[in-house]
Amino acid sequence: MTSATLKIEGLTAGYQPGLPILSDVALSVSKGELVTIIGPNGAGKSTLIKAVAGLLHIETGQITLNDRNITRIATHQMSEASVAYVPQTENIFASLTIDENLRVGAQALAKDTARQRVAEAYDRFPDLQRFRRQKARVLSGGQRQMLAVARALLTHPEVIMLDEPSAGLSPKMVEEVFVHLVELRAAGVAVLMVEQNAKAAMRISDRTYVLAEGRNRLQGPSDQLLDDPEVSEIYLGRAGKKQ
Repeated sequence: MTSATLKIEGLTAGYQPGLPILSDVALSVSKGELVTIIGPNGAGKSTLIKAVAGLLHIETGQITLNDRNITRIATHQMSEASVAYVPQTENIFASLTIDENLRVGAQALAKDTARQRVAEAYDRFPDLQRFRRQKARVLSGGQRQMLAVARALLTHPEVIMLDEPSAGLSPKMVEEVFVHLVELRAAGVAVLMVEQNAKAAMRISDRTYVLAEGRNRLQGPSDQLLDDPEVSEIYLGRAGKKQ
């Protein structure tokens, strides 16, 4: 594996000082790699990427992007640092049109660059082009997720982090969203996603980290962990019957 684009070392973090949810967590993702984080409810999966995104209190540890220390970086500086974060909910402006959503996402760019990036977004996600003048509230769950990803990509991030991108989607839409994530990996983006749809996510990802009770439990190539009985014991024993 090439050197890590995003590297997390010894991360202890949580919502309040002195009450950590994560303890000494380590993780990495490289350019052109798709990495999945799975684990039972309450394992700290979403907490981990929220901490990286500057949304939570970090007590100890270090986060680096291409060896640059971005620990405790302010959320509004993430795009400048070339990291994009797509939360599970409230990730678009439902009252704005698709075109307005994209233009808001590109407002920090020079006018010509913004125009070009929005055009790229429509090329990558043709469904958005069809609805560009309509309010985002008319979009299906999968289309909303694509709009959120399209907005995140406007700044050409080196790393994109997604929290439960398949949540609430039909199997067909999950497949479509995952196809786009695989395409991002092929384009050289480092993709890090938290997923409850564990088996489906592991099938498309290069490596998987399994968290439990806020700690690293297992990690390795996804195809090796997919049928690992220890993964089943930690997480898939209950959820695996539904996936």
